[in-house]
Amino acid sequence: MIFVYCDGASRGNPGPASYGVHIEDESGSTIADFGEALGNQTNNYAEYQGVIAALRFLITTEHRLVTIRLDSKLVVEQLSGRWKVKSPEIKELVFEASQLLGAFDVKLEWIPRDKNTFADGNANRALDEGDFHGEEADLPLSALQPRSIRAPRQKIEPTTLVVIRHGSTTSTSANLIAGGDGEDVGLSEKGVKEAKLAAAAVSPLLQLFDLPPVSSIINSPMKRTTQTAEALSGTEGVVLVPDERLREIAFGEWDGISMDSMEMESSQEVSKWRASTSQRPPGGESVQDLEERVSELVSEAVLDNQGRTVVLVTHMMPSRVIAKLAQRSADSTYWNINFAPGSISIYRFFGTGFVETFAINSCAHLIQG
Repeated sequence: MIFVYCDGASRGNPGPASYGVHIEDESGSTIADFGEALGNQTNNYAEYQGVIAALRFLITTEHRLVTIRLDSKLVVEQLSGRWKVKSPEIKELVFEASQLLGAFDVKLEWIPRDKNTFADGNANRALDEGDFHGEEADLPLSALQPRSIRAPRQKIEPTTLVVIRHGSTTSTSANLIAGGDGEDVGLSEKGVKEAKLAAAAVSPLLQLFDLPPVSSIINSPMKRTTQTAEALSGTEGVVLVPDERLREIAFGEWDGISMDSMEMESSQEVSKWRASTSQRPPGGESVQDLEERVSELVSEAVLDNQGRTVVLVTHMMPSRVIAKLAQRSADSTYWNINFAPGSISIYRFFGTGFVETFAINSCAHLIQG
């Protein structure tokens, strides 16, 4: 277990702001001290930036059992999901911190201000003297860096994620709702062809972008995704690892029904569902439920495979979750990016803090069919 102390300062609130971080082990020995000036910001903003900075640093280390201590009851309760977040700006910070927290076995603790003196001192030092990093936190840059020279320099070796949507099924062609809890249909004849074309296209795309070859394949355990993944496994010679977290979103009682029928027979329920990512179909999952499980898997895959390429074979909605994570975009990403059957998307994750996108919904290989 290691202990992370975070604090934020804002003289004027809003006013000149900064955060401070102090990290120590169980014996009390210092692991890292650092702080950063943030310009004119609120105290809450500074508190969250301290947590995010601490987690970004820890991802570059082997520490995974963590207790985070803050003297802000608000931040502890919001990050624990017990208090609501109203500010759109703070919502973005809560989302970013939550993604990073998924990489750790973490406990959040409120402490009185007089127990947080090291972090408070680091925040004030950053405010008075500017950014600083203790010798322990000054890690070398990773061997590989983002392609854009304007992107932030990275200290974490990247993981490439290739995301493939399964090939077509009879439900796809009939425009039926096909979730993770409904009939487990296999690929149609067209879908088998799409799976083979996608499998053949992965290596050339990785070579085009000078990215590492496929080292592992994680697939949704449903028939359509397993068949698609098997086509790639046969091409790449890599064993499949099924994972329930990549299963399609569960539509409950709506599964197997056409969307046209739903519009006519359950228009009010559909309208409520479309208006909120927390709304669940009867017996199904919300988009937030889906995002939680897919985000957890992505964090694991990224942190466990630095320097390698992992293929995720999944469905439409999990593909949209991954695109949202990569782009750090709003909930509208769930509806405004289409992923065709057999499409390929490629992202390079530097930990969970920075992502490069190389391809989204690439379908050129399908034209050959």
